[in-house]
Amino acid sequence: MADAFTAGVEPGGLRSLEEIKILICYMLGSIGEPVPRELIPEIIAGNGMANFFDIAASLDDLIQRGHVAESGSGLLTVAATGKEIADTLFRTLPFTLRERSVKAALQLLARGRSQKDTAVSIEPCDHGYTVTCSLRDGDEVILSVSVNTADTLQANTVKENFLQDPALLYRTTLAVLNGQFRQEEQTLRILL
Repeated sequence: MADAFTAGVEPGGLRSLEEIKILICYMLGSIGEPVPRELIPEIIAGNGMANFFDIAASLDDLIQRGHVAESGSGLLTVAATGKEIADTLFRTLPFTLRERSVKAALQLLARGRSQKDTAVSIEPCDHGYTVTCSLRDGDEVILSVSVNTADTLQANTVKENFLQDPALLYRTTLAVLNGQFRQEEQTLRILL
């Protein structure tokens, strides 16, 4: 039976508070922008790198010691001493965990930024659900696309795929409407 303090930690994951602290400092230093406090456990525990309770304890200790600074709005940045810890000790952590933590953090931050500029609604209709995906520039809607789906699973898949890269929908829609897609398609046919 799994111990409550190691549950969810994948093989090769971190079990020592010191390693978790190094990972947090490394991740915050590598990202180079403030990270909402609630994302740290989501990134690390959500990817099986360490236990949620150990992450919370490590994060609290880093903040208390001044290695990580927390703003009044709950944004975290690595302090000079935390950066020094990460720069000195990062090689003690497995390379895959270091890279995976930074990649996951950047993806979550990018998704958070894109969600501010996006809106997705799922509404029931006669034959399933209508998913409306919208892109905004401030208060102005610059693109809105609606598609009907057969069920909630498909509707949620459309939503998730849109939120993964909202700019892709915008770029491809413009390419099709501007005729660039046809030109590229014809060029590919000639090359193939």
